[in-house]
Amino acid sequence: MEGLSVPVAGPSVIFPRGYLWTAPVWLTAACGALAITTRWPLWVRADAASGLFLATVVYLSVVSSLTFRAFTVDRAGVRLGLPASTRRRGRKRRAVMQIPWQQIERVRIAARPSGVRLEVILGPNASLAVRGYQPRPAMAVVHRILLLIPFWYLVLPTGLISPLDGPPRYRAALRGVTVEQMRRALRTLAPPEVAIAVLVRRGRSVSSARAASERA
Repeated sequence: MEGLSVPVAGPSVIFPRGYLWTAPVWLTAACGALAITTRWPLWVRADAASGLFLATVVYLSVVSSLTFRAFTVDRAGVRLGLPASTRRRGRKRRAVMQIPWQQIERVRIAARPSGVRLEVILGPNASLAVRGYQPRPAMAVVHRILLLIPFWYLVLPTGLISPLDGPPRYRAALRGVTVEQMRRALRTLAPPEVAIAVLVRRGRSVSSARAASERA
């Protein structure tokens, strides 16, 4: 096997992490304004609030169902991000993250509806470029607030290429594959020293025996 390309589900491929929270915030603000205004009758305001609520639900459902071919794995490592042919605006949205196997400690796989959730756990020798910049909690809150500014998301990295902390890792929701298919593909492509662990639903714990057996 030379490599594997799998679609990634969800808005994290083209939007920053936490972007979807802006929709409920704007909905709350709009409904609050309708509640305190006396310019229109109550029934008009109630209909407007209901329409805004339904529009928000539809928007969140559509954005959450987006799927992009933004995950590739081969014998060199893991690639996260949109393909080079994409024409989406925003330099940060077109950025990709190349993670060599030498900087990966293990990969965790968990079953999810219509696919799997995959986490790439970085090793202690991972470079700063791969580990990414982790802002302080206060700055992280500021970044979330700035997302309320229209089109601000164009200058921020997407959630897919933004590492999570504790331990440093990348997460992707993959569509159209099973846990067993991903396990076999990763075990074929990854070096023997990289563990391929399958998460088992036993109170959110990992099956240690299964994870250890995947090292060989």
